Amino acid sequence: MAILESDKSMRVFGTLISILSAGLVAGCASGGDEPLVDAISPTAYQEDAHCKSLLLKPGELVYAQCRLAMSQTYLKNYNSRRSAIEREMGTTISAEFEQALRADAFCNYDESMKVAPNAFDKNVAANLAYANCTSTREAIEQEIAALGRDPSTFTLAEQPVVLRHNLQTIDDTMAVINGPGA
Repeated sequence: MAILESDKSMRVFGTLISILSAGLVAGCASGGDEPLVDAISPTAYQEDAHCKSLLLKPGELVYAQCRLAMSQTYLKNYNSRRSAIEREMGTTISAEFEQALRADAFCNYDESMKVAPNAFDKNVAANLAYANCTSTREAIEQEIAALGRDPSTFTLAEQPVVLRHNLQTIDDTMAVINGPGA
């Protein structure tokens, strides 16, 4: 009996390998824009299962928030901004500056996710999210002023970076909400 179960498992496993191999070859031959790594992300299933276990449903904003939180989009954007600022200033930022920057990065991330499902134009949505984070941006400007630099010049120089992050968050949110192939 154990041999029959083992044989059955091997046939199922062999069939699964054949299907996966055919899919990978087709993906390579198609020359699509998506990298192969994205198509077979080892954590995508786990992220989906985790968010569904919280009774969140694909297509809902809270499901998208769960999936994107797991992919750490906010942290990637924050770390990118922090590195660029520290390079430009030639020093590490203070704890107070870091707190202000983290709050602003989260605000833009959160506001971008909120406007994404109803966005008729992604650029307008990214700017709306940016506008909704005035108070966190003002905290950054205070830190810049404390360093003896012009806060307006800093904000104008950094705005395109923040808007790109907002657009990426909107794209990521919609991709999760709409699902693959949408």
